[in-house]
Amino acid sequence: MKAVIMAIGSELLQGFLTDTNSSYLAQEMTALGVEVVGITAVGDNLDSIVKSLNRALDDADIIVCTGGVGPTSDDLTREAVAIVCNETPHIDPELLATVRSFFVRRGAEMPERNVKQAWLIPSAESLANPMGTAPGWFVRHMSGFIVIMPGVPREMMPMWHTQAVPRLIPALGGNAIVSITLKTLGLGESAVEEQLSHIIDRQFPAVSTYAKNDGVHIRILAITENGNSGWEAVRATETEIRLLLGSNVYGELDLSLPAAVLTPLARSGSKLAIWECATGGQVSGLLLSDPDVSSVVAASHYEHLVESDGSKTPDDITSERTMALLEMSGATHGLGVHVRFLEHDDSGRFDAEIDVAVTNGDEITVRTQKQSGRQLEVGRRASLLAAEVLREALLYPRFLRQE
Repeated sequence: MKAVIMAIGSELLQGFLTDTNSSYLAQEMTALGVEVVGITAVGDNLDSIVKSLNRALDDADIIVCTGGVGPTSDDLTREAVAIVCNETPHIDPELLATVRSFFVRRGAEMPERNVKQAWLIPSAESLANPMGTAPGWFVRHMSGFIVIMPGVPREMMPMWHTQAVPRLIPALGGNAIVSITLKTLGLGESAVEEQLSHIIDRQFPAVSTYAKNDGVHIRILAITENGNSGWEAVRATETEIRLLLGSNVYGELDLSLPAAVLTPLARSGSKLAIWECATGGQVSGLLLSDPDVSSVVAASHYEHLVESDGSKTPDDITSERTMALLEMSGATHGLGVHVRFLEHDDSGRFDAEIDVAVTNGDEITVRTQKQSGRQLEVGRRASLLAAEVLREALLYPRFLRQE
């Protein structure tokens, strides 16, 4: 089957947003055995969207649209699909109740304009969106399909996996599609790909790597006539990858990075104090982002700059500040992260050094890493390095044990 991806929104054409959805969906559909024959961006103009849809239907069996499903007057994807299908939208009572309940849970009244998010046309099924107010549509049109989803990636991605793909699979020849995603930490995407190149080259199961904010993801996918043989191939490849990458693999798709790092502390009843400097607070932001383990963090302290008289080395300063916060907070373990921005070029790109210190009150380990990039990106990489160093330290029972 062939597919066209359409990203809808004038902000994409004006350069205010980068379209990451289309590259994500292209990788997803390629892995499903669907040939992507076109990717296009369309502004918030009804005629333009209708023309683009009609062109896409001439070229492909599957059209996947992201964006334009909000409640405002310039969200026109539903209207365009209705015109292409020559159908009239109606308000679906169940959808309206779902949209309204989203606001009720927030203690707010639903604006009247949000009613359009409860529209359906006769050939469309709604795609549930637990992450927001905008349901998607799965439309069966002639011999093909039109899928429309929100443009917000955190809403689009789960909708694609849990709602759209299961509806598309029967049209892909009745094959069973099975996959798992491994998450890794401490290796860049190119390093992961290099180590796995001989596995990737086999092409079955299909192995793909993706750089994400919580490390590098490795997706293993098999399309077979029956699920059992697919799972056998996927699990065998998973075992091979885990042996190659060792402790760099920290879990599968449903495990958050904070949970992978902090669960050992939670199980032992330990507490963590975080001191960070010049990171933009991204270390605490990362480790506090999973409510299931965030209670492990007893204290966090951020400083924009540490003044030094030159009598102490940077890693000494990091160690001292980490130990001081540990003692003051009464925590059992301390994590310190100190970013030092050095020279920068005319583009605002800095050379930087990152110190990460981890202590259990008795022992302290410090790692220093050089980085280069804009300040926000250096801070993001510092948070990943901190998670990596802390996780490595806690893999050793003597470091986790409380006195």
